[in-house]
Amino acid sequence: MRTLSAIIRSSHPGPTLAVTTLSLLLALAFNLPAGNAAWIVIAVLLNQVAVGVSNDVVDVARDRRAGRKDKPIAAGEITLATARWAVVIAGTLSLGLSAWVHPIVGLWQAVFLASGLAYNFGLKATVFSALTYATGFGSLPILVSMGAEPAAWPPLWVVVVGASLGVSAHFANVLPDGDTDRLEGVRGLPQRLSRPVAAAVIVVLTVLSSVMLITGGGSGALITTVLAGIIASSIAIWAGLLALWPGSTIWPFRLSMLAALVLALGLVGAISG
Repeated sequence: MRTLSAIIRSSHPGPTLAVTTLSLLLALAFNLPAGNAAWIVIAVLLNQVAVGVSNDVVDVARDRRAGRKDKPIAAGEITLATARWAVVIAGTLSLGLSAWVHPIVGLWQAVFLASGLAYNFGLKATVFSALTYATGFGSLPILVSMGAEPAAWPPLWVVVVGASLGVSAHFANVLPDGDTDRLEGVRGLPQRLSRPVAAAVIVVLTVLSSVMLITGGGSGALITTVLAGIIASSIAIWAGLLALWPGSTIWPFRLSMLAALVLALGLVGAISG
């Protein structure tokens, strides 16, 4: 049980649960059969466990230098080998369950997983860091939509919204610790921009996503989508303001994910309406 607890805490449980919830909302929006929805949500959960734990595997030396007692791998609660096996098992199960639903679901789950792993294993320190979030979150609505019966592609604007929100979440996640990252040699796209510009990106992308939801949702769901857009944009402005201050910890990212969930709720209302 201690090993399992350590793995769960290494998986970045907050973001993992947020993305898993997002997949559930998308499954509702695309009216997936209950069985397919359940398997896909579990697969996304395992995907995020693999990505989260692999992040701590890659950062273990850095976390040890910083004395991070809240990181189970760095603190010695589980061995590096155990954590690596957890990544392999979770990732394999994620792909297997997805392919069981539909081969195309498995393919796009692989894109989602590969995006997260590519970020952790090197791209986060390059100008292409945001690309991994765009491809990852852009693939999420595709893999969920392909779980419908019959399998169907989601509207293009939904994919663009997913990619846009992914990049926004990336900026919100790394911006508060941008100065520390630069000292450690981590220079992703947000760290290469000034703090005000990077904070503005968070807001602009969420507002654009809101506009796409409103226009894509059509006149029949206008009240729902406008309300979701206003709430999400307001949350993003809050996240952007918080991200301007160094040491604002995880809150900008939490708020960014909350904005994404609000827009996902708007999508459910738009499609069901």
